[in-house]
Amino acid sequence: MRDAELIKVFNRRALIVSGGELFLFSILAGRLYQLQILDSEKYKKLSEKNSVRIKFLPPPRGIITDRFDVEMAVNVNNYGIQMIPEEVTAQGLSVEEILNRISELIPLTEKEKEKVLKNVKKKRAFFPVFVKNNLGWSEMAKIQVNNLDFSGVYVEEGKQRYYPFNEVASHVIGYVSDVTEQELKNDPSPILQLPDFKTGKAGVEKLMDKELRGEVGETIQVVNATGRVIETLDDKKKKAIPGQRVNLTIDKRLQEYAYMRIKEESASAVIMDIYTGEILMMISVPAYNPNIFTDENMSAKEFEKLFSNPRHPFINKAIEGLYAPGSTFKPMTALAALADGKLTTNTKINCTGHFDFGDGRYHCWNTAGHGLLNLEQSLLHSCDVFYYTLATKMNMDVIQDMAYKFGLGDYTGIELANERKGQVPGRDWKRNYKSEAWYTGDTITASIGQGFTLVTPLQLAVMTSRIANGGIAVKPRIIKNKNEGNIFFPSLNVDPRHLNLVKKGMFAVVNHPRGTGRTAYIEYKGAHMAGKTGTTQVKRISREERARGVIRQEDLPWKYRNHALFVGYAPYKNPRFAVSVVVEHGMSGSGTAAPIARDLMEKTLELYL
Repeated sequence: MRDAELIKVFNRRALIVSGGELFLFSILAGRLYQLQILDSEKYKKLSEKNSVRIKFLPPPRGIITDRFDVEMAVNVNNYGIQMIPEEVTAQGLSVEEILNRISELIPLTEKEKEKVLKNVKKKRAFFPVFVKNNLGWSEMAKIQVNNLDFSGVYVEEGKQRYYPFNEVASHVIGYVSDVTEQELKNDPSPILQLPDFKTGKAGVEKLMDKELRGEVGETIQVVNATGRVIETLDDKKKKAIPGQRVNLTIDKRLQEYAYMRIKEESASAVIMDIYTGEILMMISVPAYNPNIFTDENMSAKEFEKLFSNPRHPFINKAIEGLYAPGSTFKPMTALAALADGKLTTNTKINCTGHFDFGDGRYHCWNTAGHGLLNLEQSLLHSCDVFYYTLATKMNMDVIQDMAYKFGLGDYTGIELANERKGQVPGRDWKRNYKSEAWYTGDTITASIGQGFTLVTPLQLAVMTSRIANGGIAVKPRIIKNKNEGNIFFPSLNVDPRHLNLVKKGMFAVVNHPRGTGRTAYIEYKGAHMAGKTGTTQVKRISREERARGVIRQEDLPWKYRNHALFVGYAPYKNPRFAVSVVVEHGMSGSGTAAPIARDLMEKTLELYL
């Protein structure tokens, strides 16, 4: 009986164990069926020397707009071929071999191949390198169809920088171009390793480069031996963060108008808000099209032609051009003389057409003379003798200090690279740079803006703004300030009575029938402009040239003709805007620069009054 019970228990337990084994086997069989039958294709792909690739996602570069959000630097879709060197060499192929294979399908010049090889050497092996950009649809299709033959090569959709207004604001906005080896050494940021990544090289693109770059993203991809993507792990994706949007103070409408007005000249012009310092327009001509730096079809010969242009299209003359200010400097001499007590409302000086001092004779531009003049009349007629006479009574350091107050001889602080400082000379300056003593003759020459004095057109706009706003130390800016109410500029501590005397004279320059700046006359909704002309000598006509009949500026080659300048502000009552214009070799401030300033200011008043 006991043996029968034991056998019964054993059989029951054996049945349970057998059932468990059968259950486990069925699970295993089902899993094998899923792996070998249902998921066979998936795991076949995953067995072909699979690898995990971290794909870096380039961020869209920040948009640059004008003051009213008109987009002036944008990104457009672009297709290009990328190569991951690490994946190419892992297949036993060289980069050169792959490039040769690609060139059998689409045009690939030796220069383009050399560029790829150069980029491969300077970047890490796992970072993609662009082979060719701006692919057409047919080219892209050829690469896509033959993708299995190109290990580590694939077509990528990206973004390319584009400047819709071409030359209109090129010096302000700047351009982007390929990352240099020096940039890679100085900046370890992985974003610079991205294929075809470009950095700002001039203008706001350079100034705000890091803000415009954004932050690189990344995604993880499973790829097979041919480089084909098997799976993208979206849960591991880190989105790229677009670059900041940069809002400029520039008004595209005014910028475009100014470009069309002076594009045939070699010149620069600035319009500035005299209270906020906002630059509404900054133009330099000839200009360049910033899109050429992303145009792979641009030849070296075409680049060389631009770079060798004697009118220097790549230089922003508004901040890099240095010019003797000529008679536009006379308000500084007048203010210095007023502050020094050497000039009053009762002062009158007689101009006979020349001024003798020591062994030298200094001529007025009007050889017949202007007669007896007060301050207002001296500015109206731009009499040189009036200022020669004041200069002999003054210390140059007094004139220099006044010029410094009004923004000459120093950086303005504008948010653009390559601004030049200019110079307002004095005793110490000449001793340090010329190893010579300063003489009264130097002061005489400097009093009318000639000699060693050099300024930029932007500095002239700042000087004029500080005169017009009543002696406030306004500073220029090109980036729009989000906190407009927080702008504050200190006082220059210049006697307002002195400023009013100078302003009255500048009004007469433009509005008196015999004023030297009469060609800048404006009457727009009751608004008028005040200003000052200037003409600076580039080359004196020699006695030999006169004997050959070279008498007028027009008789000289272009590069030897006088520069033409004008500064002004408007409206005269309740002023708001300042303008400066410099036309290289324009011969006459009143004949060339003043009419340009008139048109630019009239357009500004039309837009803002």
